[in-house]
Amino acid sequence: MLVDEESVESVLADLREDEGDQGDDSDDHTERELTEEEKRIKRLTARVERLTGHVESLEETIETKDEKLREYEGKLSEAKREERREARERREVTRLERETDRLERKVERKDERIEELEGKLDRLKALWKLDHSNFVDVSEKKAGLVPVKVVEQFTVDAIAAADESVGLVEDDVVLLRDASGAGRSSAHRLADVDPRLVLRTGGLSNVADRVLFEADVPVAPAELVTVQEVDELAVARESEVEGAIEDWRERARERERQQSAEMVDRLISEHRAQERG
Repeated sequence: MLVDEESVESVLADLREDEGDQGDDSDDHTERELTEEEKRIKRLTARVERLTGHVESLEETIETKDEKLREYEGKLSEAKREERREARERREVTRLERETDRLERKVERKDERIEELEGKLDRLKALWKLDHSNFVDVSEKKAGLVPVKVVEQFTVDAIAAADESVGLVEDDVVLLRDASGAGRSSAHRLADVDPRLVLRTGGLSNVADRVLFEADVPVAPAELVTVQEVDELAVARESEVEGAIEDWRERARERERQQSAEMVDRLISEHRAQERG
């Protein structure tokens, strides 16, 4: 297109020069009729001018489209940034909702713990009031509460665990949560504490019963004494503890009488056997 356009313009320039030269010879010279070639050149020139104008119009249109394209690209970039921002906000909202749920569950657990502690506090207050009031079965002196040390099982390990947890000392009232199955070593370990009273749940083995009896440790069924427990704290009424100890003393005296009688019978039998021999 550019080569043809330059050729046409060159031909037209030559024609204009020729016409100028002829004009110098005669001003009133009659304009000659254009040849077919010249007419063709003129048509082509007009067409070139139209096409040139169309090209310029298209270039302006393209520039307009480019501007709109850049505008839409800017809007698209802004929309993408907005979408990324909204996505970040949604993720943050989700994170905060999860954190809120976690904290709400934590608060619920704390509320439950507070409620539990409040209940324990109420029970402790009740025990304190009980400790600072007179029992109906005691009229002349103020009756107190006796602390009770709980041992879960009658084993050496359980006794050691209780000793480490609450401390086992002389004149303690000890509650054996499960007294069954105790051996000689467990009985000796408890006898070494020298407790004031041992409350048992379940039966004692013969060997444990004999060790505690010989160590002069009072043992009584747990049902004889009302033990009130709050967590690791346990207390019993002084009057009931004294009653259980007195009951054991009576049984111990009867047991000693029986043992003495049995010993006498055995000695008599042995003596008679020797005489017959």
